[in-house]
Amino acid sequence: MALIAYAIAALIPLLVLYIIYSLDLYRTGTFRYTLLSFLWGSLAFLLASSINRYLIGNGVLERLTVVQFTAPIMEELLKALVLIYLVRRPKFTYFVDGAIYGFAIGIGFAIFENFEYINTASAAALGTAIGRVISTNLIHATASAIIGIAFGLARFHRTAGRGLVIALGFVIGMALHIGFNNLVTRVESGPLLLYAGAVGIAGLLLIAWAIRRGLTEEKVWIEETLGEADRVTTGEAAVVHRLNDLELILAPLAQRFGPHKASQIEAFLTLQARLGIMRKTLDKLQDEKTITAVQTEMDTVREEMDAARQEVGTYAMMYLRSIFPADDSPLWSSLENSISENKSSGKLWGTLESQMSERKATESSQA
Repeated sequence: MALIAYAIAALIPLLVLYIIYSLDLYRTGTFRYTLLSFLWGSLAFLLASSINRYLIGNGVLERLTVVQFTAPIMEELLKALVLIYLVRRPKFTYFVDGAIYGFAIGIGFAIFENFEYINTASAAALGTAIGRVISTNLIHATASAIIGIAFGLARFHRTAGRGLVIALGFVIGMALHIGFNNLVTRVESGPLLLYAGAVGIAGLLLIAWAIRRGLTEEKVWIEETLGEADRVTTGEAAVVHRLNDLELILAPLAQRFGPHKASQIEAFLTLQARLGIMRKTLDKLQDEKTITAVQTEMDTVREEMDAARQEVGTYAMMYLRSIFPADDSPLWSSLENSISENKSSGKLWGTLESQMSERKATESSQA
């Protein structure tokens, strides 16, 4: 039973983290920084656990005071330290990144805390693991994600405003953590799991909603900025604007050119989306050093994008551009209707080719 408890305590939080990470449509949050955040969360737990034991063991504070107030404040401060580094990286774009990195920090912290609780509750290890993964783990992740969001938003403010936004994020994250710890230490054991689970799941949904909202804003940024200045054709930009339909777009391409080519096209389009988002951040950033770093990163992304375009190949690129022309083309509205009508029937590719043939015939007759 202990092994099952350990597996639940580790695998379910990691699965939730993967789901949150997968919400990042434009892949602005890098896997490397997400992993770094997770590892820092684990280290933050070790530091916080040592401090908590010292405070309680040496009679500095009563255990209940530490659990209800001191620990939540100290833990959120420790968990957030790595965000100071991450927010200054040129790859960091918007609060979506902060939410994902913060969530990863909280999950890293929570998993190792799970192990500690399972060790001390061997007789009820399975119940402890299940109870924690649907409640306490999500609170750790949510509180850290809220602070990460604050760091992401503060990036576009001047010094005074930046500090205020970050401070507000800490207040909200700490208040959530303190409120939860007081809840679980005051409510009777009967409805405790129900209340704790409800709060934890509500926190998870809040972060998912915040990420979705951030992605919506980033989509607007892409539509405003992506174009010839970044060596992106109008047809390519039209596809990038609709990355939320990427799976539907790539399905017929995979049938025609193979899954490997479709994967290359996906990587290429994602790079273009990132470039559009980064260009918008240049207009919003206040720190000259950060602006310079982002400009350098944009040059790197352009080089990666050009290399990805070559990997895709001329024929596949021409086909992609011809299928997805600019928004002002009358073909696009027709294609969108066809996508809706044929989404479930699997006949999208044939419909697209038919639309293209009709368009060419019309152009020939007009000529």
